[in-house]
Order: sequence, then C-alpha cells, then structure tokens
Amino acid sequence: MNIFEVFILIFLVVSALNRLVFRINMLDIVLPACSVILCIANLVFIGYRIQMVPAYILALIFLVIDVFIKFKISFKMKKSFKILSVLILVLSLIISIAFPILFPVVQLPKTEGPYSVGTATMSFTDESRKGIFTEKNSSREIAVQIWYPTDDTANKEATNFFPNSVASTYMAERLGLPDIFGYLALVKTHSNKNSDLSTHERSYPVILFSGGFGSFVGQNTVQMEALASNGYIVFSISHPYEDFATIYPSGKILRYNTAQVNRFQNELATVSKSYSGDKSSAEFEKYSIKECQIASESVHIWSDDTIFIADIIEELNSGEIKSIFKNKLDTANMGVFGHSFGGATASQVCLDDSRFKAFINMDGTVFGDSMNRVIERPFMIMNGNDDKSLIPAGYSSEQTNYYDVTINGAKHSDFMDFTVLLPTFRLVGMLGNVGGYRQEAIMNDYIIAFFNKYLKGTNEPLLDDGMQKYDNVSVEYH
Repeated sequence: MNIFEVFILIFLVVSALNRLVFRINMLDIVLPACSVILCIANLVFIGYRIQMVPAYILALIFLVIDVFIKFKISFKMKKSFKILSVLILVLSLIISIAFPILFPVVQLPKTEGPYSVGTATMSFTDESRKGIFTEKNSSREIAVQIWYPTDDTANKEATNFFPNSVASTYMAERLGLPDIFGYLALVKTHSNKNSDLSTHERSYPVILFSGGFGSFVGQNTVQMEALASNGYIVFSISHPYEDFATIYPSGKILRYNTAQVNRFQNELATVSKSYSGDKSSAEFEKYSIKECQIASESVHIWSDDTIFIADIIEELNSGEIKSIFKNKLDTANMGVFGHSFGGATASQVCLDDSRFKAFINMDGTVFGDSMNRVIERPFMIMNGNDDKSLIPAGYSSEQTNYYDVTINGAKHSDFMDFTVLLPTFRLVGMLGNVGGYRQEAIMNDYIIAFFNKYLKGTNEPLLDDGMQKYDNVSVEYH
C-alpha cells in the first residue's frame, strides 16, 4: 500500500474508535475529514483502484454522520437498529482494511546486474501467414516488448506492469474473475521507457521469451529485467488471439479469441476425462501430449511466431529495420525460454530452428514434437516438486544434455510474476509456500547462470560445481 492508503486506513480506524469508545468531541469531524482529504489526494496523485472503494465510501459516511451530529440534526433510532448499525460499521471497517491488504500494490524486486534497464515495444507483420484466428486475408501482426541494458535513466519514465486497466480487464475475463486487477497498472517496474541502448559492450546476446497460454508479454517482467541488467537483450513475444492481451506500440490492445481459448481448454478437459489411469503419472503426460491436437497446432503457430521474430532480429541488427539495435544484437548467441505453453514453444523452436543455442522450459507440458525427436541443444527444465517426474516424460526417452532444476514448494503460477504480485492467490492454493521474492530470486539466479554458460561461455558453479545456494532447490544433470 502507498502512504496515502496507509493513512486513510489509520484515520478510519481511529475515527471508528473515537465514535464507539473514546468520544472526543473535538475529533468528531476532524478525523473523518482528514480521511476524505487523503482519499482525494490518493485519487489525484496515485490513481484509482477498486480495492480502496469501500474505504472511500466509509470515510464519506463517517464525515456525513459526524456533520449531522455536530449540527444537532438528530433522528430517533431504536436500540436494535443502533446495535445493527454498529455491527455494519465494524464489518465495513474490516472490509475496507482487508481489500487493500489482500490485493496490495507491491514493489517488484530490484535488479542486481551492472546495468540499468530500458524497454520498448515494437510490432511486425508477417505477410506470409494470414487468417490465423481471424479474417482469411488478415496478416499476423506480432507485438514484442524488448528489455535491454541502458545507462540512460535521467528524465526517463519507468513503465507500469500494465499500461492501463484495459489489459487487466482482459486478464480478469480470461481467469473468469471480477474486474479486480486494475491496480496492477499502478505497479511500477524498474524499466525505463525508450532509453538508449548501453554502448558498454560491442553487442549483447539475445534471448526470446513466450509466456503461458492465455497470458501476455509482461508476465515474467522480473526475469526480463534481471537478464537485461546482466547484459542481455530480451524480446518477449505476443501470440495474438491466444494471449489474453496483445499490446501494440500504438496503444491498441487486442483481446484474446474466446472461441480458440475455449477449444483449447475443452480439449484438455476431454483428454483428461478420457484417461482412466493415474493423472499424476508420466504416462498421462505422454497421453495428453499425443491426444491434444489443438495444443499441438498452437505450439507450431507459436514456434513460427518465434522464428519470425528471430528473422526480424537479424534485420534489426543489420539495420534493414531502423532501430537502436543496429549492430548490437549478437545473433550468433541466441537463446529462448518460456513458461508453461511458452516452455513447450521453446522446445519446439529448438527443433525447428538451429539458430538457437540453448533453451529453458519453465514448468511446461511439452506439446509438439519433442517426445518423438531428440533435441540437439542443451536445455534446462524448471519445475516444482509436484511436477518433477512429469515434464521430462514429454521429451524423447533418448534425450540427454539437460538440467532438471526442482524448486520444492513451488506451484505452476509461481513461475511468473504472480508469485509476487498476487500473494492472495497463495490463500486459495494457486501459489506454493516458497514466498514470492525468494521464488523470483531463485528463478533469476538459475536462468542467468544457464544462459551465461551457453551464450557467454562462463563457468557457473550454481549448475556445475554442486553449489547449494538454496536449501529448497535440487539440480540434476541428464
């Protein structure tokens, strides 16, 4: 909570105590008036979020009641109604305090690398592919958000996690929840909008990223910033109509295609229902990959999106497309990673395109061709202990040359920024018991170590020397 919200709640509690217990007449109007003034200041200087609405309403009610009493505008009330009004007041106070605490505007973890972080959005149209989840003659326009090293932070604007509440509305729709995530547009990142690229290095290794099915490019902003601060240029790729929101540089935000999302989810449910064995087994993992044809089709579409952006990156580096990245993208050292469906995409990309030297699959069922083909690139699997035996089952039985990093206590949603942004999800079992900031630190350390080894050629004790930095993390090499 910001300082205004903290003091609003403090003044509300003191106002209630004064009305019910202390009865100091000179504070009757002063306390609720201060609450209302703070509410107005919060709206003006910070912004609106729905979680504070009960507090705003309660502050106004306190002020109106005390004005009535101050000017002796009285009315008779039965004792039973007085008791009921006190109960309603206490309940309203509890709700006013609980909502902003359960849905806080958090601070994202700070970067620890030697560089500050710049960010920019761009979009590119693939004229060779048309009619994918849209009109037959419509070409596929892919947006990317790019994070990169910068030394240019003076007078630059830090971006927000969401550009506005439109994206958060689509997120709530996608999750089947009320429109309660608008406050994420108030969360500040550590990325400076449209900063110049650092000239400290001649060029920087390039990493491409995809989020989960039905997510968006910024779902792992903490990892994007960590990589950029350590000397990488990261392109997070939108997958139009299957991301809950595709955000273009013009400000246009494209909503997900409901029919496609429903087809995808219904197929998963149907396949699960048709399997009579143990659904926590490796056999079920293999069965799902084999039977989920819609998922297989989509992972190839996402792989094609990624390969198209890799082509664009080469044009950005050559200067064919004008940008700050000319001659700064080390296209000989490209990696790819993703969470969930994006992890499956990273696997498929490395089967489809030899330009990528290494990849990471963050807790993703390996839809696509990986189960039937050996991948000739080193990779890393990251998973929670619940999924430890499942994800490797999606790769060929002959597959070698990969790390299996298990974070005990982590669940699927912990592998994105929800682990910090939405701590309330821990109460309903959607997040594990690791703790958000610790989970982010673990992911950052292992992701950076892996790409440092394979894209920068450095020795990484965290992977190869048995270094035990976290007591809830185990590493196996196959």
